This record gives sequence, structure tokens and C-alpha cells, in this order.
Amino acid sequence: MENLFPHPRRIVTGHDDDGKAIVVADSLIPCEPTKVNCNFAVLYETHQFPEVNDKWIDPTKTRTPDLANKKGVVLRVVDFPPRTKTMFHRTESLDFGILHAGEITCHLDGDERIDMKPGDVCVQRGTVHGWTNYSDAPARVFFVLTAAKPVLVNDRILGTEGFKREDIASGGIVDTEN
Repeated sequence: MENLFPHPRRIVTGHDDDGKAIVVADSLIPCEPTKVNCNFAVLYETHQFPEVNDKWIDPTKTRTPDLANKKGVVLRVVDFPPRTKTMFHRTESLDFGILHAGEITCHLDGDERIDMKPGDVCVQRGTVHGWTNYSDAPARVFFVLTAAKPVLVNDRILGTEGFKREDIASGGIVDTEN
């Protein structure tokens, strides 16, 4: 799948040895095709909460194997081609989807439809959902996925479902041995 938008630029700040604020990273992060009909660029990921900001280790050097992680935050750009539909899925996370460009529709498993315009924010609280771009133009959404416990409804756990991890892994170094 071709690039739908320019690769996102990621700027990260930190500190020098004297405690002065500096830029520790400033680069384009490639938005890669996935097997789920859209392109992903993971801009940042943490694996604990709260995060420790003492030392700079670029998290984009490590492959992100899942949509969310159980201990931290994932910041991802998703580009949806025109006339594209994704799978219905659920993650064990609290997600903030911010539509940057284009139009996108969020479908819930109860047949509810949410049409979004640039600047709209959809907060997903562990719900089953899917995305459709009905337009003839691409759409770009910034997603922040934060760790959350699985949803519990009437003594039933509603956990992660609807996708294969190998279909959505992105960024970092590809492990060809596993």
C-alpha cells in the first residue's frame, strides 16, 4: 500500500547532563502497510506507568507487537486509504482516536455508527469497534492507547479480540526468527 500522507515527524525532548532541556530525537517515522487495510506508524511507546524520563532510549527501535500494551501507552498514527474497512476488534486499553485529516466512521458491534470530521475525538473504552473510510480521500487518525484492565460485564471478561498480532506488528526491528 502506498503512503497516503507524508510520514509523520516525531520530535522528542529530554535533558543534557546539566539538566537543560534539549531535543533528543527529530525524525520522520515511516508509516508502514499492515495486513489490516491501513498503514501504521508507532511514534512512541512506554511499558510502565508512570514512565521514567531520566534516560533516553528510543522506543521506536523496538517492534510494537500489539495494538496496545498492558503496562503503558502507545502513540500511533493510522492512515486509512479511501473506501477501506478494517476488522471489528477490541483491545484491553483506553483509547483516544483524534481525526487529523479526512473523514472516518467508527462502527460499534451494536450497529451504532459514528461519523467523524477532522478535530473529532473518539474515546474507546474497551469496546468492540471497526473503522470505515467511505470517502474517496485518505484519512489520518492519531491514536493514544493507554493500559487498562479488561472490561467486566455480568461476571464475564471482555478481553482483546478480532485481530492477529502478526497482522498489526509495526515499527522497530523485525524479528525473523519467531
